[in-house]
Amino acid sequence: MFLDEQVQKLQRRVRNIEQNPRPEFLKCTKLRYQLELERYLHVLEAWKQGKPFAVSDSIDSILQAMGFEAQGYIAWGDRVSNPQKYYDIAINKLGFPDQTCDRTITALGLFLSGEVPIPRLMAARRIPCDPERWSLMAAAKFTGVLFLELARLNNNGDENIRCIADQEAALIEYAEKSVPGIKYDESKLIELMEADQQSLYYLRDTYELRKRVPCPISPQDSFRLMTMPSRYPNPARVVEYSKAYRDEMFERADKGIGGVREEKLRIAWLATGPYGRSTFDLLSKKGVSIPWFHYGRAAHYFGLIRDDLGDEGKYGRKLNPLEEMARFFNTNTWAGPSTDWVDPLIKACRDLKIDAVVDFLQVGCIPTINLKRITAQRLKEELGIPTLDLEGREHFATEAGTINMNKKLEEFIDMCIANKG
Repeated sequence: MFLDEQVQKLQRRVRNIEQNPRPEFLKCTKLRYQLELERYLHVLEAWKQGKPFAVSDSIDSILQAMGFEAQGYIAWGDRVSNPQKYYDIAINKLGFPDQTCDRTITALGLFLSGEVPIPRLMAARRIPCDPERWSLMAAAKFTGVLFLELARLNNNGDENIRCIADQEAALIEYAEKSVPGIKYDESKLIELMEADQQSLYYLRDTYELRKRVPCPISPQDSFRLMTMPSRYPNPARVVEYSKAYRDEMFERADKGIGGVREEKLRIAWLATGPYGRSTFDLLSKKGVSIPWFHYGRAAHYFGLIRDDLGDEGKYGRKLNPLEEMARFFNTNTWAGPSTDWVDPLIKACRDLKIDAVVDFLQVGCIPTINLKRITAQRLKEELGIPTLDLEGREHFATEAGTINMNKKLEEFIDMCIANKG
């Protein structure tokens, strides 16, 4: 069963860190794994008790403020140990295509396998990542779960904020009428948003440290996404982790400790992290630091886009809690024009002394393939930075797929190091 497998895997990881610590990795990763373990154990217990679950890709705080248990979906699909098992459900039994994004198909198969709770509500955003939205819609259709979708206008102004907040209010009203025991608690929402904002402040403190040479973070650690306290059963402990992450980064930077043995190249990696340990090992062996991982919320998380909880400057007024959630909703740089994606990337590359860019396309990823030409052209014209167009899958059918991908990456790295030298 998936949840039991995750518990056992995280227990092994914690033990491995205790027994075989690796100096290139952040020590606070142990706390991160412990928080993940606590989260899975909480899900198992809540499922056993029959508590109502809900799935969302953007409004976990609102769902939890209503009394739902937040349930993973796409992120859980990333973590399966036997992807073929879930492909068979989604592709072979239900006829879904095998050339769309691996994450969405694996997540759908896992959801329909009976190995995870069936939620009472699923909420999705209308953003360029159509496969993710379609996967959620399909899951709701095959299980009969209530499904709602949030859309945004083609601007980030006051009208858009009000539009999204109105949809959030409608979702709350619908859920309260449809699911017994669900009742929105505004004070709980504010508490969760404040915890998320505090973690953001700690993360942003580390942005300046990424300018250091050598970069104090390993390639593998650079791909660990921010842990939002609102998605965990004990938000205060997640805030503690965020502080520990910041403090350890400062300690490493002050001591001149790099994430690789000898830094030879600084790369910005776009869109989706590589899958499989072999790619991380290749980057470390070649002396490649990853000071910047550019994904949908990276610019907001690290402060390149400042649109923070309680700030009255942008809209000229104090936002109510649902409008504050709409503000967060709008910080995803995949959900707008190409400038939302490329402008902060250009700034990060300039700030962090980036030598080259890897634009990673996961097969079937609609947002990133549509942005590739614009991204590469602007990087070359404005910064003179070369871009590698790298294609990969989350779950390659054969080892040859990973080997070929890494071969192309290694050739690009060697060329960049030679040109830099």
